[in-house]
Amino acid sequence: MKVIFSNNMPFALAHGGVQTLLEAIMRELQALGVTVEPERWWDAQQTGDVLHYFGRPPMVQHVRLAHQKGRRVVMFETLDQTASRSRLELFGQRCLTRLGRAVLPGLTVRLAWEVYRELDAMIYVTPIEWAAAQYLFDADPTRGHVITHGLEESALAALREPAAEGDYLVSAATIAPRKHTVLLAQAARAARVPVVFLGKPYAADDSYFRQFEALVDGQFVRYPGYVSEAEKFRWLRGARGFVLCSQFESGCIAVYEASAAGLPLLLSDLPWAATAYPKARQLRLAKLGSPDRLAGVLGDFYRSAHRLPEPNFPMQSWREVARQYLAVYEATLARRAA
Repeated sequence: MKVIFSNNMPFALAHGGVQTLLEAIMRELQALGVTVEPERWWDAQQTGDVLHYFGRPPMVQHVRLAHQKGRRVVMFETLDQTASRSRLELFGQRCLTRLGRAVLPGLTVRLAWEVYRELDAMIYVTPIEWAAAQYLFDADPTRGHVITHGLEESALAALREPAAEGDYLVSAATIAPRKHTVLLAQAARAARVPVVFLGKPYAADDSYFRQFEALVDGQFVRYPGYVSEAEKFRWLRGARGFVLCSQFESGCIAVYEASAAGLPLLLSDLPWAATAYPKARQLRLAKLGSPDRLAGVLGDFYRSAHRLPEPNFPMQSWREVARQYLAVYEATLARRAA
């Protein structure tokens, strides 16, 4: 079997969870004996059995052309922002989607809404994202799969190591508005709760990053910068708990790492957090608003949080995740053979 990976966003422009996912799945599939290559758009001779898009294909024509060449087409998609909308907002979007199909068919072609009925398989990290794809875009209900993220076996082992408890909470995320990094830093200072921020901005001269830097005081807002993986694990092992105030996420890998370290979780009171970790032993949700409002919850969480002797919720390795992806590929090829 040969699988071609296609991704629209260059990693040089935006790092993040999709890069971690794609690199991990590629590496682990190769270890399982599967040939995996990045899409070479300039190479007319590149062949493959499965074309796997990370993100929605640009046009439904891409799917149809791949089918004409005998390839199966799989899509991994994040609908984290969409799935975190209210029921009323989702209903409105559904009505607009159907109206667009009826009166502006050219628009639906450009937005590639029709791919959901023609893809051979679709993969999502959380059930609410898969439900949103069916509700909004009439995704074929027989071709969807929910596969959670994982961690490397070495990471799982390292994060389980014992460590003395520090005096801080930790937050690991890209420093960007979507993560509400500035709001959390303001709340940490208001609550007088030490929070260690791990991560980097998309650009060093980003105005939001500069706003965050102005809040770093070394006491309640601590910022060692973008650290190595070994140092990140050390900070996680020594923390009392983990906090992330994102507006939306899709199975956040940083949350998986925090759970592997046994950390209690304080996450946004939004659908992405409220539904993605149903087996978490210690999970508290905070409504986002003013720094003072968040500070009260942050202070209560800090006073009660202590590292657990086992992972906060069960998780799998990237090798196990790759096996599930491989099963999806095999099922699509078996349907073709039948």
